[in-house]
Amino acid sequence: MAKYVVTATSRTGRKVNAITGGPSDQKALYSDKELREFKAAAAADPRDLDVTVRPLD
Repeated sequence: MAKYVVTATSRTGRKVNAITGGPSDQKALYSDKELREFKAAAAADPRDLDVTVRPLD
């Protein structure tokens, strides 16, 4: 079962969602390790992503 839902939004309006072409996308993450890896990748992403994390209880 998913542990977190993350939303990544481009602060510059660049395409993030590959399907809709929109500037934001959501993803379910299943572990703390996956969350750490996602945050590290987002920090290095050239689209200047703002990431919000919603824990699922």
